[in-house]
Amino acid sequence: MLPWFWRMKGLFVGLTSPLFFERVGRGTQFTGRIRWPMPFRRIRIGCGAMIGHDVHFQTSRTSRITIGDRVSLNTGCHLVASEAISIGDNVAVGEYVSIRDQEHKFMPGTGVRDQGFKIAAIKIGANVWIGRGAYIGPGSDIGPGSIIAANSVVRGVFPEHVLIAGAPATARRKILPDGKTMAIASEAMLDHVSGQTNARNSNIAATGNERSGVE
Repeated sequence: MLPWFWRMKGLFVGLTSPLFFERVGRGTQFTGRIRWPMPFRRIRIGCGAMIGHDVHFQTSRTSRITIGDRVSLNTGCHLVASEAISIGDNVAVGEYVSIRDQEHKFMPGTGVRDQGFKIAAIKIGANVWIGRGAYIGPGSDIGPGSIIAANSVVRGVFPEHVLIAGAPATARRKILPDGKTMAIASEAMLDHVSGQTNARNSNIAATGNERSGVE
């Protein structure tokens, strides 16, 4: 379809605010089928964003999703917030990425359905690039200018301008101002980054909210 039609869809969605989205910024485009969220939920999309086919937004009655300016969310992305998801300006999100600020708790010997959730807000800084099929879990804090490799499983705190990859994901390389990458400078730096991640995960596990997740 032509870009003018995508912009017209964005204008139409904006005119429905705040029925389905609290705000849709000027110039935002919807390039495929719109999956309407539940009415009167706190979902804000900035200006000049691009929302792809079948992107799914889900919040509780009290949680919030905030999308910055010029963000692109490609086909099949899922954003599920029981507390808050915040995405900075100029973030590019590949197809089928899952961003969820809640995870099932699990103890052996019984199913997960009634065990409750760990819940912690997610923050993604400006100018981040997230590859296809990545998963970003509760409590994740991604520094500005970082890259998350495709199919990574991300939990924890990561500094700015690093390449994040793996399952579980770790900071693999430093991104230089010219776009090239270099190995993390020292084992101490790598241990520091991993320590931040592990400490944040331990805190989430210790203080995980007992709520039943998105309502």
